[in-house]
Amino acid sequence: MNLREYLAAAVDAARAAGLIMKGKAGRIPFREKGWADLVTETDVACQREIMRILFQRFPETWFVGEEAVPGARCLKETQCGRLAPVDRPLTWIVDPIDGTTNFVHGVPMFGPSIALARGNDLLCGVFFNPSADELFTAVKGEGAYLNGEAVSVSSVTKMEYALASVSFPTQTSFDSPDYLAFQEMVRSCQAIRRSGSTALNLAYLAAGRFDLLSCQTAHAWDSAAGVLLVREAGGIITAPDGGEVDLAHAGVVAASTPQLYEEFRRTLAQRA
Repeated sequence: MNLREYLAAAVDAARAAGLIMKGKAGRIPFREKGWADLVTETDVACQREIMRILFQRFPETWFVGEEAVPGARCLKETQCGRLAPVDRPLTWIVDPIDGTTNFVHGVPMFGPSIALARGNDLLCGVFFNPSADELFTAVKGEGAYLNGEAVSVSSVTKMEYALASVSFPTQTSFDSPDYLAFQEMVRSCQAIRRSGSTALNLAYLAAGRFDLLSCQTAHAWDSAAGVLLVREAGGIITAPDGGEVDLAHAGVVAASTPQLYEEFRRTLAQRA
């Protein structure tokens, strides 16, 4: 299979979704799927357009997405990753707008995240921030790119020099793993940033802008493309327990270097 053909389709789909979003940030009604879990008509429109483009070019593929689309070739989130069907179909994993709350409030940090996987094997990924016109892409084994230029993770090896990022679940309690990690980051890292988009956080780590990341409670569509971006940019990314990332349970811990990763894991273990 030519993964670049799949990547080109993902790029076209991401840019098409970006055009739908253009000029609408902060100006569109929303509803709550759950407490503080927002969705807009733009989320649904973007997902439908992404699916139209991807299925038109690759009708044999399947789809896992944040927004439900009845009647499509859709799998449940639990049917991707290690729990994918035995025939392991090629599956698109899509968040039409990662950072919907930012989008609703007009904060320019959001965009579509699109990844292609066979089971738990990530093959290509795209994240597009239309507000900044920044397109992050990766193909397995071919590196990570920002607007066509190769990117790599930073060389930071110690938490005291790290710009860290954390993604909280929609409902965060005081015993949430990411909240506990956040407390250690506040104490040990140079600074912390929260973009409001897990996909953007991972893309920024891949591009060397962030050095350390905790997103231990996530969905496949939040992290799939970003996981591949970090891997292809030379970073370290694992499941919260240190094992391989499983797209069916897609929480991650990531760092730019092995030394930084190990220090962070030791810090978390001491708190536990």
